[in-house]
Amino acid sequence: MRSPSRRAGDATRVLIVVANREQFPEPAFPAGALYVAGAVEAAGGKARVFDAGLHRRPLAALRAELEAWRPDAVGLSLRNVDNAAWPHTRTYADWYARVAEAVRAAAPEARLVLGGPAFSIFPRELRRALLVADGVVGDGEDAARRLVTGDLPTGIVEARLEDLADVRFPADLSGVFGGAARYRTVGVQTARGCRHGCIYCTYPRLEGARLRRRPPEAVVDEMERLRRDFKIVEQFVVDSSFNAAEDHMVDVCEELRRRRELPGAPLADVSFSCYLQPRVSDPAVLGLLAAAGCTSVDFGIDTAAEAMLPRFGKSFTVADLRTATGAAMAAGLDVCHSLLFGGPGETPATVAETVRVTDELAPTAVVAMVGVRIYPGTALARIALEEGVIGEREPLLEPRFYAAGHPAGDEAVAWLPRQVREAAVGRRSWFLPGARDWSAAWGPRVLRRFGKAGPLWRNFPRPRWYRYF
Repeated sequence: MRSPSRRAGDATRVLIVVANREQFPEPAFPAGALYVAGAVEAAGGKARVFDAGLHRRPLAALRAELEAWRPDAVGLSLRNVDNAAWPHTRTYADWYARVAEAVRAAAPEARLVLGGPAFSIFPRELRRALLVADGVVGDGEDAARRLVTGDLPTGIVEARLEDLADVRFPADLSGVFGGAARYRTVGVQTARGCRHGCIYCTYPRLEGARLRRRPPEAVVDEMERLRRDFKIVEQFVVDSSFNAAEDHMVDVCEELRRRRELPGAPLADVSFSCYLQPRVSDPAVLGLLAAAGCTSVDFGIDTAAEAMLPRFGKSFTVADLRTATGAAMAAGLDVCHSLLFGGPGETPATVAETVRVTDELAPTAVVAMVGVRIYPGTALARIALEEGVIGEREPLLEPRFYAAGHPAGDEAVAWLPRQVREAAVGRRSWFLPGARDWSAAWGPRVLRRFGKAGPLWRNFPRPRWYRYF
């Protein structure tokens, strides 16, 4: 085992570098990195978080931070490998390699450890691409504690917390991360793990199939603290599905509602958004969400064609979707339907059915993507291999998209993007992230400049957006 070098009498210093610079659909608050920083402190170390997305010249700022603070170890957090949108796909591995090189140059004595969701999906590929020997697959908090105590082995390490009771932000959040107040919307995690079987999804690999819950009181304490200390009134539950365990969601919402009703409550003006599965035991649950401060929900349905739901591995029906959408809108919530066109067995008829059902339900917004990103170890990767969409040793770090049994862009499925585009052009509530490169788009920046917070789909000006095709 190799432990970080230490100055005599000094605690181990760990700098967590958030390499993500993606600003679309909105900047992602580095909640995961801050939970890791909290674990460093709990183990007796000192932590700081550097967020590349907050700097105009991030490499120069990173070098200055490294030279000034002289960390014993650097955790390089890699969020995504690309934007998962076709055809305007942006990849990030080359940028991550530049960040790793900057760390090595400015802090050659520091132990460099890779982590984050992207590394957990592509550990060997990113280790080679970034020329870094050490990395953590899974929960960074567990690895952070072992790093501080000198018990973290070299190489690729699997880490998994048994429970999340001790997962929390650092005691001095502003001292560890000076950029918190610069975010309009902040993410909070209430649980990890996903029991659903969506064929393309990486969440079971990232977080495990067993749902691990944070105590509702700890979650609400965190939301209250963000409001009190940083004036953040728009928050986002980053769980893959807030109602993955409906009883847990209810417990969190009950605690939120209770505290919102207290005299002078900091949470009184805090609102939040979340992802939901469109399957609820009782429509009244959506009313409880609204009473707890929820203002918008995103149903990641992928399709509204009955035959396509089992092909995507979904555990709900179109009837469930109708019930959940109606209940959410009746509760006063804005509703987004997120769609993925091009799954196994997709046809012009199933696309038309999805469009028809979506029209009938009339959600606030529809975010539609054409082609499904293929990730290693998923059921979709196996299907794509069997159907010849990818090869046996296809390097999936380079984005590959599945479209109805063919690679996205193949002439055999030229009808698919055309049909989706025609549907979107006539519907002002529809938005296609892959339709253009939004990295330099004015929309998100203008909305943030004027203080708009929350999900971008709730605020984005959609009239005539289809001109960008």
